[in-house]
Amino acid sequence: MEHPGTKRLETERLLLRPFGPADAESCIRNWAADPAVYRHISQEPQTPEQVRGWLAAAEEAYANPETRYWAVVERTGGEVIGEIFVDDFSARNGWCELDWKIGSRFWQKGYATEAAAAVARHLLDAEGFHRIQAKCCVENPASERVMQKIGMTREGTLRGYFRTKDDRWCDVVLYALIDGEQPETAPQEAKRPFPPSPQ
Repeated sequence: MEHPGTKRLETERLLLRPFGPADAESCIRNWAADPAVYRHISQEPQTPEQVRGWLAAAEEAYANPETRYWAVVERTGGEVIGEIFVDDFSARNGWCELDWKIGSRFWQKGYATEAAAAVARHLLDAEGFHRIQAKCCVENPASERVMQKIGMTREGTLRGYFRTKDDRWCDVVLYALIDGEQPETAPQEAKRPFPPSPQ
């Protein structure tokens, strides 16, 4: 299995690239401090100091070729509107887990689906992963729709999987996509798991 690091990827409307310190204000303005982004996860919105801190350490993180962490950039305005990353993987078993965050001002535009499709295609085709999985809280249907739209199959529910910020136990749905698979249960527009690469 290849570990090429965080390679630059492009879609029709997005540029997916490594983060850098110059992205701080864009991240703070568009998604990293947005409470709506963190509603269904255990993390809290980030302070400006926290954002600048992890961006200052980005170069060191990217020195590890196993780091797969992309800034989601809107090509028309050059704004960083979110992140998409692999937060767990098994080289031996050829699987990884995909996660993303998009600022609420950019919801309902298909950006998460476009970014997830591009990264999933890259992980399968360029890196040789066999399985890509993703999870979300059952109370987060928007993320679940992204998984469906890129051709993932729902595999089950993980009961009481994590504790919410208001101290509730949340069930989580698990989806996955296997290399070469086009699930019959996928929505009609997602029969082809990934859209054609832009010319």
